[in-house]
Amino acid sequence: MVEAFARAVPGDSNLLWTQEAGHATELARRAASDSDLVCVVGGDGTVSEAVNGLMPRPVPIVVVPTGSGNDFASMVNAPTTVDELVATIHEGAGWRLDVLDCGDRFCANSIGIGFEAMVTYHSLSIRNMRGLPLYLLAVMKALAGYESIRYSITIDGVILEEDFLLVSAANGPRAGGGFYLNPSAKPDDGLIDVFTAVRMPRLRMLSILPRTLRGSHTTSPGVAFHRGARVTIAAARPFPMHIDGEYMGRREVPLELSVIPRCLPVLGMKKGAASMAAPRERILSGG
Repeated sequence: MVEAFARAVPGDSNLLWTQEAGHATELARRAASDSDLVCVVGGDGTVSEAVNGLMPRPVPIVVVPTGSGNDFASMVNAPTTVDELVATIHEGAGWRLDVLDCGDRFCANSIGIGFEAMVTYHSLSIRNMRGLPLYLLAVMKALAGYESIRYSITIDGVILEEDFLLVSAANGPRAGGGFYLNPSAKPDDGLIDVFTAVRMPRLRMLSILPRTLRGSHTTSPGVAFHRGARVTIAAARPFPMHIDGEYMGRREVPLELSVIPRCLPVLGMKKGAASMAAPRERILSGG
């Protein structure tokens, strides 16, 4: 399948295979030195690694989603067939998206802290499932031992202190293979969207969960939404975290986030893409 997509890319192209975790970063960095376009075939983790390899001055990318969550691909309505890939590259249009600077790496779509990160952790042990069913099962596993931690969150100088069940800092609206945790997030508006949920009983959590699939949880009790250009997250003890669906373990030092606005050129199809702040534009000069 990957070979078919590679053959569809016009002009001279090289097919590079990842061999291990983190390898896509090295391959993207190498490819960017002499490429006009990088095609990433994979899931959110592969996209995130590639973006880290391309920063700070990335060449345009186009994503073909083959992962378990594919939240980034959904955001730009990425091509899923060879014909769609050919048409997308030929049109050469898309958006220039923000990238989140996490200090020691970059984030393309979302950062999950607390319960959301533990869902990611449990998803790693589930085999023979993909997409939303995988993450729903992981949610059930995470519910068995969930915890809340005392956090101090600073958003553009405003401090929030609370026992939060989860904190989601996002560039785009969707995470976890289909949960619209930050439904109003626009990945090209120069801002970080932050969704928080306070400690609550399991039954209330279970009542809110289905609403996140539609992004209709915004008025649910115990949740709040914030937005800012700079975000710092500190906690009373080490907190679990994922970045773009990759579990990062428990972080022991504060997380400082900022936005690099509209730096990542991404090709995508117009119909079905997430709501953007700026209109779709030509990205490839050759088109």
